[in-house]
Amino acid sequence: MSLTLEHRKKIVLLYCGIFYLLAILKWWNGLFLYQAQPHLFNNRYDVFTWIFMKTGIHQWLLDNPACWKFFDVVFYAMPALFFLLNSWKISAGRLAAVAMLIINWIYIQCFTLYPTNSIESYTAWLLFPLLFMMASVQSFYYVFHGLRYFFLYFFASAGVWKITQMAIFNGEQMSGVLLFQHAEYLVSSPGYWYTNFIYWLARNPSISYCLYLAGLLLELCFFIGFFTRRYDRLLIVLFIVFLLADILLMRIHYWEVAPFLITLWYSKLKLAEK
Repeated sequence: MSLTLEHRKKIVLLYCGIFYLLAILKWWNGLFLYQAQPHLFNNRYDVFTWIFMKTGIHQWLLDNPACWKFFDVVFYAMPALFFLLNSWKISAGRLAAVAMLIINWIYIQCFTLYPTNSIESYTAWLLFPLLFMMASVQSFYYVFHGLRYFFLYFFASAGVWKITQMAIFNGEQMSGVLLFQHAEYLVSSPGYWYTNFIYWLARNPSISYCLYLAGLLLELCFFIGFFTRRYDRLLIVLFIVFLLADILLMRIHYWEVAPFLITLWYSKLKLAEK
């Protein structure tokens, strides 16, 4: 099946739907900027962040709490504005996508500088506006698949990292990770069922290592996508399994990566022959 403007509209609609579903989830968990009420920031070790910090926007936000809601409103309004303008006229949608790209980078850079979440989980919001800036079906197709390959790399490289760091050859690696990740939880809630579950895993390194190895193999499965699109729907299932396991075992939420699943769902669409 060939990629058409109708498919482009469906992809935009799916993106906006996922964005606002996750926005509701974030608001429910008190993770909007105005709800988090940041008082300090963390310095990340990358050049782009240092350049961004030279603008002083993150510090200005700390000094002006009244602007937190304004930043939230602007950030969460952009996908809806883009959708409306794109439905009316693609050229207007492109301008909205450029604005969304700039706003997303500023908001997410600030939001993740404060001790709330890592910037890696927000890569979909950082990159998808680039896709929506594409007017022609051909350019949209190539950027769309570029995002697909980025997502595959995002997961597969995590598995390679475990191997290159020799972590996979340490039978007690997962036990140590669990104790480090949940140290505060283990101390503050010793009688809770989840605490007992984590402590049991930590005391049984052979079982926790098997979980660690399963996670590694699951991540490496994403290399398949570099060679064929046949199993992309299966990779969606594996991603969801990994996501749920990560929430259960590590209390790490990567729901914000979910828009990349769109690239796997529609990966078999082809360019129309001229």
